[in-house]
Amino acid sequence: MNKAYYQIKDQCRQGLLQYLEKAFTLIPKKGAYKMLDIGCGTGVPTLCMAEHFSGFITAIDTDKPALDFFQDKLAENKLKHPIRIQEVSLFDFTAEKNSFDILLAEGFLNVVGFETGFAKALEFLKPGGYFIIHDELKDHESKIDFMAHQNCTLSGSFYVDETIWWNNYYSPLDSHIKSISDQGFKACFASDSAEIAYFETDQKVFRSIYYIICSKKL
Repeated sequence: MNKAYYQIKDQCRQGLLQYLEKAFTLIPKKGAYKMLDIGCGTGVPTLCMAEHFSGFITAIDTDKPALDFFQDKLAENKLKHPIRIQEVSLFDFTAEKNSFDILLAEGFLNVVGFETGFAKALEFLKPGGYFIIHDELKDHESKIDFMAHQNCTLSGSFYVDETIWWNNYYSPLDSHIKSISDQGFKACFASDSAEIAYFETDQKVFRSIYYIICSKKL
């Protein structure tokens, strides 16, 4: 994928970071944390997490071009805290059980299935640790019930409605795409253009929610 493509997408993602930062405020800062970003992509949420918490971050994904772009960004920016990138699925990820203080899943559970992804990710969370989930606003009550049966408590949640998604992400992205004169480069955004067209036909589908979960101490 064209590097400029990722640069534009990253730029547009910035408009949504304030909501991830809001989720971060619901987690106490207690020194250095060991953190895992699941489905990190180009690392926009990862870098935001690095700005808010001290400690070490492992970022995993299976999208090699996105990870390569993320690695380039790390090489260009001197970060206060270390980040290790791994090209691996959560389901193939090997780490000590109950070893992370904070887990982050920005949209990942929507891809693999909420219950399946949640249960697997929870294997790596310390008792008393926090799990930040950004997911589609669907089956809310059943998700709350499921999480309660996973020895977890809901520390907080909040919605990101369709207006926010349009104003803070899709509208800026749409403007960028429309301004591109190079048709070859513009073709890189075919799936994004289709997503924007879908948004305009059924905006309610794009409502999302943040869950901030705390694993109960043993």
